[in-house]
Amino acid sequence: MTAAPAATDARVTQRQVVVFSLVGLAMLVTSMQGSSIAVALPDIVDDLHAPLRWVGWVLTVFSLAQAVSMPIVGKLSDELGRRTVFVGGLVVFAISSLLCGIAPNIYVLIAARALQGLAGGSLLPSAYGIIGDSFEVRRAQAIGLMSSVFPIGSLIGPTAGGVIVEHFGWRWTFLATVPLVIGVVVLARMLLSASTAPTKSSAKIDVPGVVLFSLAVLSLVYGLTELGKRDEAASMGVVLASFAIAAVSLVTFMRQELRASSPLIDLMLLRRREFAFMNALNFFYGAGIFGLFSFIPLYAQQGYGMSHTASGALLTPRAAAMTAASALISMYLPRTGYRKPILFGLALMVITLVLLSRGYHDVNVAGVVVPNFVYLSVLVGFTGIAFGISGPAANNAAIELAPDKIAAITGLRGMFRTLGGTLGTAVVVLIASRASSEVAGLQVAFMGLAVVNLVTMSLVFGTPDAVGERAAQVRAADAAAAEAARDGAAAPSAGS
Repeated sequence: MTAAPAATDARVTQRQVVVFSLVGLAMLVTSMQGSSIAVALPDIVDDLHAPLRWVGWVLTVFSLAQAVSMPIVGKLSDELGRRTVFVGGLVVFAISSLLCGIAPNIYVLIAARALQGLAGGSLLPSAYGIIGDSFEVRRAQAIGLMSSVFPIGSLIGPTAGGVIVEHFGWRWTFLATVPLVIGVVVLARMLLSASTAPTKSSAKIDVPGVVLFSLAVLSLVYGLTELGKRDEAASMGVVLASFAIAAVSLVTFMRQELRASSPLIDLMLLRRREFAFMNALNFFYGAGIFGLFSFIPLYAQQGYGMSHTASGALLTPRAAAMTAASALISMYLPRTGYRKPILFGLALMVITLVLLSRGYHDVNVAGVVVPNFVYLSVLVGFTGIAFGISGPAANNAAIELAPDKIAAITGLRGMFRTLGGTLGTAVVVLIASRASSEVAGLQVAFMGLAVVNLVTMSLVFGTPDAVGERAAQVRAADAAAAEAARDGAAAPSAGS
């Protein structure tokens, strides 16, 4: 008698399907736009007469703005309502995409990309909030399914971007997004209503922390940009001043986080040895992996003479291999533990980066000449496999240390990866800008990233390895050992 209502409640309603489809469409459009920008980099350099050292900001400023906006918007969506923040983020994304598309120079484009990053960062927390509010019974499945939208965008985006750039120009990688986003905004206003009403939250937003963290990273990247001057000498005064501002801002940020009532990042987690290893690993992981992907199309176009469409299509096997490898390894993590997948993935990444750095053309395999497109596709596919194997383990290992602080751990991981990826990208741009040619510079940078991944491998041995119940047993044993040590230390004083 009581089973029937539960079964009815478990069914997915038509409204839930509509809400999921709408939010998924928004995520797909923004993901496609974000993944297509790499294909347009060479044309941006030529059309805006901008040096590569400034074009690199088109990538880094978006990532930084997205990272710092996520924790803020997560709290704002609780207070202002999911729909308000979601629709507002989409409106800002459309406006910033338009500004990117009509930017008259590289500086306006960078500013518009920063605004676009802020909008992109606002969409993810509010989108997951909407899905969580709409699916009370099947929440885990719905959120898990929503996570698959981003790999789809990464599959479609580069190829679509290559076609758009080749036939219409780089500006249309941004302009084509505008009508699509506006359509989603109209539908969201019509279909998202009371289920996304605001809730009250006592959590405060750590605005000083956000400002200080952003200033530290931007100052450091600006100093590296200044060093990247090729035709004129870099102003060492400006470079040193930028690095000094970055250092002071970072120290002040850490002090702010220790005394803030609701810090942007819980720095108390840094004190444990295992967390120190995990955060260092995530920093180098971000630098060694995310510093690579944005420059593959540029390398293919300038080093191998490929078209925009072909260079964009190179990124498709990466996304496909990454998705498949990630899904497969996730099922076997309880057997393998965390360290082996990370080590294997990083080792494969090292081998691939070394091969990319050699710049081989028309590779001869057993008497058969492999076309350059096929050769690069295989190598890029290997990077996807490497990322897919190491990613789930690197994402989840730190959570096993303190499962009750998932949000704080995830935020810390995101901060270190973003910082690593931002600086990794900036260093790649610096090397490419200072070299005799951008192709030669990228080859040197790829070898440097291989070394970074080797360093990351050395950090793996200080990270957690046990998964799930086994990790809980390890935590219990550590707690018991600590308790016994405290009792042993107290015994002499009690006897005396």
